[in-house]
Amino acid sequence: MKTFVDFDGLALFIRIAEAGGLAAAERSTGISKATLSRRLTALEDTLNVRLVRRTKKGIVLTEDGQQLFDRSRDAFLLAEQAVATIQDDKAALSGTVRLSLPPDLATEVLAPLLIGFKERYPDVVIDMTLGDRRVSLIEEGYDLVVRMGSVADSGLMFKKIASLPRTLVASPAFMANHSEMKTPADLNAVPALAIRRDLVEWDLRSGDGNVAKVHPKIGFAANRQTILIEAAISGLGIANLPDFMIERALASGDLVRVLPEWRPSPVEMTALWQKDRITGRLIKAIVAEFTEAFAEKR
Repeated sequence: MKTFVDFDGLALFIRIAEAGGLAAAERSTGISKATLSRRLTALEDTLNVRLVRRTKKGIVLTEDGQQLFDRSRDAFLLAEQAVATIQDDKAALSGTVRLSLPPDLATEVLAPLLIGFKERYPDVVIDMTLGDRRVSLIEEGYDLVVRMGSVADSGLMFKKIASLPRTLVASPAFMANHSEMKTPADLNAVPALAIRRDLVEWDLRSGDGNVAKVHPKIGFAANRQTILIEAAISGLGIANLPDFMIERALASGDLVRVLPEWRPSPVEMTALWQKDRITGRLIKAIVAEFTEAFAEKR
């Protein structure tokens, strides 16, 4: 039997199959579609079998292609992990990592952490994108994504970074004009601020374990919490904001707590990444950096 030698081509085939198409594989590997297509064709010629069918939406594995993918993918994952294990720390913490981060959280906390990380590990290349939309790691070629809120089971690796406490706040002037507020139900009748106008339910819990749901009237919406802070300071309404965003405004007296005996439910912050990335050790180091920073804040 002829000895098989095109293991690079086989590795690229696995990446193409995982991505579901040449364009997505180009984004995740940085290798051009033309090169990927040429290597895929060469692999098919070497094996003398057709591995994929090309469609307008991407590629579909043939029966032979699916069999090859199923039997070789785990072996390549083990090989990548073996290589990462024998590298020294400096070599392992190198390479490029593409991140998608929530804008406000990145500006306040995560970006400064990444700057410090880059200073300690100059061989690491940080490629950071800030955005609120939920990106696809595989299709858009991201290595690490941080999301706020609940995370559905997606087959990705994930780690909860922190549970961020939140507080209801408003300006002193606003509170002076709404001195009638005594219970959560009173919040239904006053102006409120939120990141979306359809985000109209707040879950509240008191210190003695009582719970309440309120549906405030959202009169001002913006998908940046920094803007909501300024709107609250200007007296436009009550805002439900993470504590780390409003510490300075509370300390200066620009904002005060609303119904301080009641706290909104915290928001979960989660990191997600692909389990078979060669950059896995680097990604885990960054996630650990994020987790430790929020543990210190608590």
